[in-house]
Amino acid sequence: MTAYKLRQIRNIFKSYPKIKLAYFFGSRANGKAGPLSDYDFAVFIDGKDKKIFFDIRFSLMDKISRLLKTDNVDIVVLNLAESPELKYNIIKEGKLIYEKELFRVIVEPKILNEYFDFNFMLKKYNLTKV
Repeated sequence: MTAYKLRQIRNIFKSYPKIKLAYFFGSRANGKAGPLSDYDFAVFIDGKDKKIFFDIRFSLMDKISRLLKTDNVDIVVLNLAESPELKYNIIKEGKLIYEKELFRVIVEPKILNEYFDFNFMLKKYNLTKV
């Protein structure tokens, strides 16, 4: 993706006051995209109202899809993501493309703690990842 398109996408995230963080992750972000690869983004949205989360998610998917001229866009709402592994990989491998008010220092340590607690339990009980 060009730097210009990335700036436009950053501005889309910036236009939503409730969005505190946005990441670009996955194969397109790390330069390993194939012909069927989608554009993966993750956001942290302020608040607890799931209806607002879904409204923002679908609005973002629409705007970014129009900008990129593709329907292959996915948005993960970090607040709702259940997989500690997914959230960990997003902050570890993804590129932070938007941050409001140094919010990263609040969210990322929580995600790291959740992931390492999860990983510890897998090892403790000799479980494999799903």
